[in-house]
Amino acid sequence: MRAFPSKYGNALEFGHLIGGEEVYEGEALERRNPSDREDLVARFPEGTKEVLRRAAGKAREAFLEWSRTPAPVRGQVLFNLVKVLEREKPALTRLMVREVGKTPKEAAGDVQEAIDTALFFASEGRRLYGQTVPSEMPHKELFTFRRPLGVVGIITAGNFPIAVPSWKLIPAVLAGNAVVWKPSDDSPALSYIFAKLFEEAGLPPGVINVVFGGGKSSTGQWMVELMDEGLFQKFAFTGSTQVGRWIGEVAGRNLIRPTLELGGKNPLVVMRDADLDLALEGAWWSAFATGGQRCTSAGNLLVDAPIYEEFKRRFLEKVEATRVGSPLLHPEVTYGPFINERFFARWQDHYRMGEEDGARLLFGRGRITRENP
Repeated sequence: MRAFPSKYGNALEFGHLIGGEEVYEGEALERRNPSDREDLVARFPEGTKEVLRRAAGKAREAFLEWSRTPAPVRGQVLFNLVKVLEREKPALTRLMVREVGKTPKEAAGDVQEAIDTALFFASEGRRLYGQTVPSEMPHKELFTFRRPLGVVGIITAGNFPIAVPSWKLIPAVLAGNAVVWKPSDDSPALSYIFAKLFEEAGLPPGVINVVFGGGKSSTGQWMVELMDEGLFQKFAFTGSTQVGRWIGEVAGRNLIRPTLELGGKNPLVVMRDADLDLALEGAWWSAFATGGQRCTSAGNLLVDAPIYEEFKRRFLEKVEATRVGSPLLHPEVTYGPFINERFFARWQDHYRMGEEDGARLLFGRGRITRENP
């Protein structure tokens, strides 16, 4: 890894992390600050199918030793990770604001989620209990052990670039598995540093391997296809429902149990006897936090008729007062940039579909610019 100056801090150039070593192989990709495209944040390679195979091979090698490490010892690595993450929380928070456009408050919460997850699962190292079951036959005992599965393939999204990967990486390694992780190409620098912090905490090389790249017709798609080659014994994915269905099909024909965290469509229902102050705050935060780019973001507001006009008036007042801008330059804003152009284009489609269906736009005039504030 090397660092060189960019507009709002150093840009990082790094390779895939395979077996504890950096591999610079594949077409060069870039990640820029979504608030200011002049600010280069990261330069990294796109992983090929061969790179993925190599990563899975190194994971298999590391698994043989890591799976034999006592679970309480594996848990101690996670206790170490807690300390490392707490120390690096301010730096990770600032990088998240810069790389994916979260507000400082949300970015700090994202990192804290990983700290809390590591703290919880560290203790699970002493609680990987099996079961004993009474038998109807004499001189026979039934009991179970928890055993690691093998190599886990993990693909995560960029809207929660530390929290969501922690929910998958931490339990996987605590249970004795090894991992090949394809993080979002919207958060490569955060992902690289997160993996290096695992190493600092004492995780052996090769237990977590990171291969960077895109999704469709790129590293993510090729990684899913490698289930057909028997390289993964478990697969975890965070992303769209459409892609999740396909992953489920590939996993199913290989008798692999996938873990799929897919997109949502969340209505918020406000009844006439609701606490309006609380409902307004919840609706506003759910709709606009993280720029509305969460699977748990409110997609529809359904308001009881007797309170509809009052709720609409007060909600639109809150929307109009929402501070929008670059969270890196203005930490007090609530609404930062879209994480990428693809997400923004999808939001434009929502405007178009609403107009075509006869809906009436209550607030907003399209893309916010200096000319269209």
